[in-house]
Amino acid sequence: MAIKYKRSATPDPQDAVRVGSVRTFLDALEKLEKPSGTTFFYRGHPSFTYLLKPSIYRDARWVENEDVMFKELILRCPNEFASLASTFQTLVKMQHYGLPTRLLDLTANPLIALYFACDPADPPSESGEVLAFGIPTGEVKYYDSDTVSVIANIARRPASFEMPPANLTKPRFNKEETIRYLLHEIKQEKPYFEPEIVREHLESVVCVRPKLENPRIIRQDGAFFLFGVSGSKLNSASVPERYIATSSSKRILIIGSEKRRIRSQLESLGIFQGTVYPEIDRVADFLKYHYAPPSET
Repeated sequence: MAIKYKRSATPDPQDAVRVGSVRTFLDALEKLEKPSGTTFFYRGHPSFTYLLKPSIYRDARWVENEDVMFKELILRCPNEFASLASTFQTLVKMQHYGLPTRLLDLTANPLIALYFACDPADPPSESGEVLAFGIPTGEVKYYDSDTVSVIANIARRPASFEMPPANLTKPRFNKEETIRYLLHEIKQEKPYFEPEIVREHLESVVCVRPKLENPRIIRQDGAFFLFGVSGSKLNSASVPERYIATSSSKRILIIGSEKRRIRSQLESLGIFQGTVYPEIDRVADFLKYHYAPPSET
């Protein structure tokens, strides 16, 4: 059974800022509060009803088989992953090739987020949305963080993984069988890792800056939300509400009928498929449809 990826209830669109051009979009961003000591990231959705969930939680069958898919992809394509030093880096590469993971793409460039909110593959009549996240700079993690290793290695554990009871002390928590197996996975990439996992880390969502080791991350100025669990592996942790700068009346909706025009404006600014996706096949697709666009019906 598929897990719903759309909000079950949405605010009245009248409560949102609706934009129909790059200029009005930038004006809307200017009005957001940006406290000092905060780093901003953005995400664009072609539908304003989308939930903030990573792809692994969009279908129950995927999260139930996350550890199997993880191992099978490495098994079948070992050379692609041989040089990667951590589970997080492995997840980034898997995300790049389209495998469902517990990562959710972000960008430091709001115009890249706007590009994704105007995806022409989705029904143009539906409003898109750009979400802005104001994250305290000290809470932004890097690819080599111990907390990142703890959360990322949940991907290696089976669907039966569950959090131990909440009333356990930290030493007792770390002696639980499920946690000891997770520690084993972490120590494979970090032999020096102290056997002390903090419960709150497993149940959190953290923003991670990856290594700039592939052209797509570089061009998209990419980062990720890395999702922990809520109670068990089958349930996702949630992005902290305090991170979301575009909530309630500050939501930025992209008028569906203006998506094509916005894409054209972004192209004039150098943001189009050939630059956002620099792989040769994506550039070739852009050129093909740029010079012979499909007819509109």
